[in-house]
Amino acid sequence: MKSAWHRPLSHPSPPPPTILSDSDSDGDGFSSAAETHRHSDLSDSIFKPYLELSDHSGADLSKIQSFLTSSSAGALSCLICLERIKPSDPTWSCSSLCFAVFHLICIQSWARQASDLAAARAATRLPISPATASDTALWNCPKCRSEYPKSHIPKMYLCFCGKVENPPNDPWVLPHSCGEVCGRPLKHNCGHHCLLLCHPGPCPSCPKLVKVRCFCGCIEDVRRCGFKEFSCNNLCSKVLDCGVHRCTEVCHRGACPPCRTRGVYACQCGKVKEEKECCDRVFQCDHPCEKRLNCGKHVCERGCHSGECGECPLKGKRTCPCGKRVYEGMPCDASVQLCGATCDKMLPCGYHRCPERCHRGQCVETCRVVVKKSCRCGSLKKDVSDFCFFEF
Repeated sequence: MKSAWHRPLSHPSPPPPTILSDSDSDGDGFSSAAETHRHSDLSDSIFKPYLELSDHSGADLSKIQSFLTSSSAGALSCLICLERIKPSDPTWSCSSLCFAVFHLICIQSWARQASDLAAARAATRLPISPATASDTALWNCPKCRSEYPKSHIPKMYLCFCGKVENPPNDPWVLPHSCGEVCGRPLKHNCGHHCLLLCHPGPCPSCPKLVKVRCFCGCIEDVRRCGFKEFSCNNLCSKVLDCGVHRCTEVCHRGACPPCRTRGVYACQCGKVKEEKECCDRVFQCDHPCEKRLNCGKHVCERGCHSGECGECPLKGKRTCPCGKRVYEGMPCDASVQLCGATCDKMLPCGYHRCPERCHRGQCVETCRVVVKKSCRCGSLKKDVSDFCFFEF
């Protein structure tokens, strides 16, 4: 069933309309005065549900009004073929940024060629199959360059709000519109839907009145849902992340800035004190911790840190320096005996292991295993006894 807004409000019982052909629509058809009056009636009908609720007709609706004027006056042109879009021509409109209207057949050809070209380029750059590249190909709106996936290439002619397929060409309804309430979800996910009749261009901001608080939460007010975020212009005064100081900015959107209050703060181990901003109050010095461990015999060898130092690392199971023999129940201040086996730790060369017996400290820094080495060109070979990674 068609909406009550299909007929102009100023003519409760209009005479039967004369259906214009495409050729008639290009000519004079109606007189200019009658056409202007009908265009005004269409705009009034489309905006009426919105204006009754919001009583607001300023800049918020100016962009939609320009789309309506161009569409109802037949002044829309396809930016691909540069031909005028007739009221009976199947169309597609960008729903991302520009809301520009194109011939359906033009945008289909444009999108297929663009996505096929993108898939071919992706297949040459990446080791993927042509089918996978085709599935992930993108195409752009010819005007605003917004990206759409290949699966969004339009396949049918829909009205502006997308509810009706092949909307009829009715002279008392806006071209390419179904004449019903738009009903698309409004921006910012407010939960409300567009009250205008099916229309080109973006949907206006939500006109419903809601009770909201300012950014800092100090003042409550009743505002239009589309403009419900506001600043009370007072100091924010929220407690900052430090938990001590308060925000000194004017009531603002989003998180408060870092606390810039300066003071003298100690490092995590407490040895060094420096003057810093409160947001940088947690810092580490360059000294080792050296706090006494719970064993009472050793000190913490970790760098500057917060919290407890933990158990003594020499407490519990201990191994000989090479790790082959395990000792249990030894005091943490007792020296571990050497096991007498070969050390067998990997040397810095990464190819050979330490041939020395189990020992304390670092293994030899230089590998001295004798190996045959070739020169860089490969024509000569030589026994090298100094360094296994030596090149000549």
